Amino acid sequence: MSTISTFLKSYTSRRTQYQLKKALPEGVTLQQVQDIVQQLVKHTPTSFNSQTVRAVILTGALHDKVWQSVTDAIPAEAQKKRPNSIKEEAYGSIIFFDDGAALKKIQEAFPPYADYFPIFASTSNGAAQINTWTLIGELGLGGHLQHYNPLVQEALKGKVPESWNVVAQLAFGVPVGEPSEKEFIDNEVKVLSE
Repeated sequence: MSTISTFLKSYTSRRTQYQLKKALPEGVTLQQVQDIVQQLVKHTPTSFNSQTVRAVILTGALHDKVWQSVTDAIPAEAQKKRPNSIKEEAYGSIIFFDDGAALKKIQEAFPPYADYFPIFASTSNGAAQINTWTLIGELGLGGHLQHYNPLVQEALKGKVPESWNVVAQLAFGVPVGEPSEKEFIDNEVKVLSE
C-alpha cells in the first residue's frame, strides 16, 4: 500500500469513540503517546512560524481530579454525563492550548495581521488535534474530542502557564465498542480555474 493510501486509510477511519476502557492497548506505553503529541505539536505548521500550539497529557489521579472538577461545575445533571464518563472510562486526556504570550508576540511583530493571528492559531491547533487523534488511533487507542474549555482551564489553574488558553480536550483509552456510522453530506470539492 502506498504511503498516501496508508495515510488516507488512517485518517478516514478515525471516528469518535465514547466507549473507552481506562487502559492502554497491550504493548503501548504512555511514552509512545507523549512522543506522538510532542512531534505533532512541534511540526504542526503555524502562521509566520509563531508556534502557538501547546499540549499536556493528563493521566491518573490528576486526570480524574480535573474531570471531577468539570463535572462538579456543571449545574444541570443531564449535562454531567460526558465529563463524568471521561473521568470513569478514559485512560487520559490530551489538553490542547494556544499560548497567548506567543500569540501576542507575533501580533506585535506583524501589526497588519494582528486581528487574524487568533484565527490562524485556531487553525493550527485544529490540525494538531486531528492529526494527534488519527495517530493515536494507529496505536489502537480510541478517543473523542471535547470542548469544556473554561472549566478545564479553571481546573488546571496553577498547573500550566497562565498564558496558555485551553482550546480542546482529546479523551483517550482502549475502545470497547464500535463507533457509530458516520453519515456524509454531499460536499463535492470542485476544481475552479480560468
